[in-house]
Parts: sequence; C-alpha cells; structure tokens
Amino acid sequence: MAILKTDAVVLKGWKLGETSKILSLCTKDYGKVKVVAKGGLGPKSKFKGCLEPMTRIRLIFYDKKTRDLQLLSQSDILDGHIHIIGDFTRSTLGLAQVELVERVLTQDEPFMMMYDLLCSVLSGLDRDSGFLEGLFWYFETHFIDIMGYKPTWDNCLECSVSLGGEGGFFQPGNGGLLCTACGPRQGGLRVGGDTLEILYWLQRCDIHEVVRLNPDAGQKSSIRRMFDLYFRTHIEGMKPLKSLGLYYEMEFA
Repeated sequence: MAILKTDAVVLKGWKLGETSKILSLCTKDYGKVKVVAKGGLGPKSKFKGCLEPMTRIRLIFYDKKTRDLQLLSQSDILDGHIHIIGDFTRSTLGLAQVELVERVLTQDEPFMMMYDLLCSVLSGLDRDSGFLEGLFWYFETHFIDIMGYKPTWDNCLECSVSLGGEGGFFQPGNGGLLCTACGPRQGGLRVGGDTLEILYWLQRCDIHEVVRLNPDAGQKSSIRRMFDLYFRTHIEGMKPLKSLGLYYEMEFA
C-alpha cells in the first residue's frame, strides 16, 4: 500500500452509511481516483468543507491497486470557489464541467492537462463576469482536444477549400464540415460562417477573453447543438448533462 499526496478537484460525492462519503476526484497526478472519507459527514469531521463538488483540495490518501476505492487520510481546501456557490448560472455551468469529466475520464488514467483545464475554467467562473457560458464553451473546446478528437472548423473536409463566411454542413462523425458546394450532396447540420468564427476563435483565444463574447440567439443555439452532437458521436453512451439542462431551463423560463 502506498501513501500518495496530490491536488484534486472534487467531481461527485455519494453518501456511505450514516457518516461517511465516497468522492470521485480529478487529481493532478493520478487521473480520476475514488476515495472514502470515513466520518466525513460527522459534526467533527476533519474533512469539513472538502467534500463538495468543484472544491479544489490537497489530499493524502492510501492507495492499494487491488481495490477500486482508496482511503482518504487528510485533505485541505485550496479553493472553495465561494463566488460560484449560491449563484445559479455559475454553479450549473461549473457542475456541468465536473459532471462531464466524471462521466468521461477513466479511473487511474493520468490526465494532468484535464486537471489544469478544469481548475482554470472553474477559477474563471469564480472570478469573471460577462457571458459565462463562453467559459463552458472554452472548456468543451479544449476537453475535446485533450481527449484526442479535435475538430476542424476552417476548411472543407472533402475539397479543403476555406469555409470562410459562408459556413458549411457539420458532420460530427468526420470531425468537421463540408463546404456549401460539397455539403448538399452528403448532408449535415447547416452552420453559418459567423458561428464557425466563434468556434475557431475558441480553439486559440485566452481564457480571460471568452466572457466578452456576445453571441446572438442563433449562434448560441448552433454552438450548443454542435457540441452536443459531437460529444454524443464520439463518446459512447453519452447522455445530456443534467446540470447543463437546468441552466437551459432557467434561461428559457
């Protein structure tokens, strides 16, 4: 049995018995790890404040490769993201991020880039103001890249012509779009050039810039649908994110 120390973001928690809790963590050094916080729900718990989703912690745990659940020994809060808590928009978008990581990241697979991305976007949600959904789009954009299925937004998949201002026909299974000349023969979701400009920019921009976006209703609808199609195409069994659904419901209420 090894004693390991690392930083992590809490993805999800489950109650275990009356006073304990299971946590799914995205760790900096060991990928996704599940730990048991014994007595974590008790009134005098040494883990107080460290067990909620989106919390960034420093922890020590006992790791035994023959078991799926490891034992949490010690934890300290690095960032509780206090401005996210209690804010509906910030919290639903933040929870959508940890929900996506929890569903897709496999246990014990090191993904330091994923941890860094998650931390940076949660910090942005906690700090920035403006179009906050842009931060979630930024997260989705770079999540796709890290997982190895980065799409092409600028050139036609078939003839390589620049899509330019005309846009094209989105084909999620092929990782990009067909131009307006090639697309009508094969179909796909019609996407305008202005929407593609946003998606292309998201692949290259600084995270601090994304809250300045001011997309119209049509652009938001297209980008949301494209990300949804892309994830459902490339991730087996992918279902809509519950937290993101709540965010959409409130927007249209």
